[in-house]
Amino acid sequence: MSSKEQSKKEMLKYQMVSFIDCVLDSADNENKLDYINIEINNHNGNLQMDYTLRNRKKAY
Repeated sequence: MSSKEQSKKEMLKYQMVSFIDCVLDSADNENKLDYINIEINNHNGNLQMDYTLRNRKKAY
């Protein structure tokens, strides 16, 4: 793997880990660590990162 490819990989990894860390902080603050959905897409270095914190309760 070339140094340029390694640099791309490291930058992607850094951005993803930072995003996931923020999502976990938000979920923890809302007491929803058990109901997280995270989607990360990359297209030519443009990351699209979405998350959903769900609120689920037993009905019976």
